[in-house]
Amino acid sequence: MSAEGSRHSSILSALFRMAEDAELLGAAEFIKEFDRQSLHREEKRLYFATLRSKPKSTANTHYFCTDDEFVYENFYADFGPLNLAMLYRYCCKLNKKLKSFTLTRKRIVHYSSFDQRKRSNAAVLIGGYAVM
Repeated sequence: MSAEGSRHSSILSALFRMAEDAELLGAAEFIKEFDRQSLHREEKRLYFATLRSKPKSTANTHYFCTDDEFVYENFYADFGPLNLAMLYRYCCKLNKKLKSFTLTRKRIVHYSSFDQRKRSNAAVLIGGYAVM
């Protein structure tokens, strides 16, 4: 593997670090926030996962899906990517969730189905959010 390939590999592994919690097994961790009361502890807040069925939110975790909310209107046989207006709406929605008082202590999991088209569009959305 070239030096550039190993550099990209380390960046991708850092970006898509897998969750260590059993409840979030298989989810990719996206954002860490510092706990404002204890500056030494990092709190993991945002995850992305592909799930077969709709999970129920728990006391510690809030699940949401955008598969049916942000739908690509195809031209022919294509399936995406979603346009920038949808990315903007997704970013606004996710910011609202991250700043919500009721979700302050919860991990937020954006999940998608196993449908390749919906999963790739969901990955574009959360990846675009991570870049912004």
